Amino acid sequence: MFPYELMKPTSRGSESITLFHNSLSNSQDATDRGLAEAVQSAISEGFHGQQFFQLHAPLRLLIKALDFNKAQRRKAYPPIQLYIAQSLLPDLPSPLQNDVPTPEILSRVGRGDIYSSSIWLGTEPTYTPLHRDPNPNLFCQLCSSKVVRLLPPATGHELYHQVQMTLRGSGNSRIRSTEMMEGEERELLHGAVWETGEETESTEIQEVTLRAGDALFIPKGWWHSIKSERFDGDLNGSVNWWFR
Repeated sequence: MFPYELMKPTSRGSESITLFHNSLSNSQDATDRGLAEAVQSAISEGFHGQQFFQLHAPLRLLIKALDFNKAQRRKAYPPIQLYIAQSLLPDLPSPLQNDVPTPEILSRVGRGDIYSSSIWLGTEPTYTPLHRDPNPNLFCQLCSSKVVRLLPPATGHELYHQVQMTLRGSGNSRIRSTEMMEGEERELLHGAVWETGEETESTEIQEVTLRAGDALFIPKGWWHSIKSERFDGDLNGSVNWWFR
C-alpha cells in the first residue's frame, strides 16, 4: 500500500476522475473494483470545491491511471494526476528497493548517516510547493524530467514569509501539508516562485532541469519547489535521500 495524492484540475477535472472511477468499477477484476471504491471514498470525504485528496492504495492504482491517461490522450479531458509522494524506500517491495540502492557517496560525506529516503512516482504533471528540508538532500531523477527552482535560505525565508503574511497564517515550511497543496496558499506559493518577472529576478531564484540519471544536491536550509517538465499524464519518477 502506498500513500497517494490525487489532484482534481479546475477545468474538467471532475469529469476525468468520474471516467477513471467508472473504468475501474466496470472492470471484471475484483481488485480494480476495490481501487474504484478507494478513489470514491477519498473524493466523498472531501468538501465542496476541494482539489487535493489523499488515499492509500496498491501500486496497481498508478498503473491503471497511466493506462487510462494513455487511452484519453487524444480527448479533451485532463489526465488523472496521481502522485505517490514522499513514500519511504523501506516500504517498497524488496525487488524495487534493490533498484534504488543508496549512492555510495552518501557514506563518505558528513557523518555518513542516512536520515530518511523517499520514492516519488506519479502521473504528470507533478508538483511540490516551496519548502525547505531539515537535512541535506540528494535528489535523483529516475524517469522523465523535473524542473527545480531553488532559493538561498535568507531570500527563500523572506519569500515564504511574505506569502504567509498575505494569508495571515503560520505554515510549516518543512512539511508537504494539505494547506500548501490547494487553494489560495498553493496559488500564492506557485505564483511567487514560478511566475516570471522582476519580482522573481530579485529573489535570486536559480533553476535546473533534471532528466533521467541526473542528480541534484540541495543543501540544508535551501528553499525549493519542484514540478514535472511535462503535463501529458506519463510516468515521472524520482528518489531522494536526506543525510547528516
